[in-house]
Amino acid sequence: MTSRRRLSTNSRESILDAAQRVALRDGSAHLTIDAVARESGLSKGGVLYHFPSKEALLAAMVERLAAVLTQIVEERRPAHAHRRCPTLHALLDASASMDWLHSQAPSALLAAAAERPELLAPIRAELLQYRVRMEQETRDPDLAMLLWAAADGLMLQLLLGVAPFAAERQNALVARLHDLADTVVP
Repeated sequence: MTSRRRLSTNSRESILDAAQRVALRDGSAHLTIDAVARESGLSKGGVLYHFPSKEALLAAMVERLAAVLTQIVEERRPAHAHRRCPTLHALLDASASMDWLHSQAPSALLAAAAERPELLAPIRAELLQYRVRMEQETRDPDLAMLLWAAADGLMLQLLLGVAPFAAERQNALVARLHDLADTVVP
């Protein structure tokens, strides 16, 4: 990789980080090219060089989120290869992995959903692939998806700040979902 390409990639990632900070701190309605330029320390032209529109910026935020989710699930899946439905267990782990979620999910998903719901297509495609995997790994994919939805529900409650439990409790609850998956998912 050339030095120029590396700088371009670093600038692109810095801009995406800045966009996520703006969306998280100020809300998706305040995510503008100008706000991202101020947050990133780049000129508006510098931001526009990488992302010619707000839509392009939102799309890149969602694509990066999908890539991070894929990476986490794929990293955790081998640890669950001995279990029934390893994809479900990897997804349960991903739902409990708040460190990556706090930095990316709310800002990327909420900003895209508010502005252009069709930009959520990469996330939809990723989740569909997980559903297909679960259908191949178990005789009761509906039950697997319900457990996955429960883990995501816990995660969303924490992300939105409405959870009726402390963040530390989530690990115990997700561990219980793992136990249920081992006992009830055929």
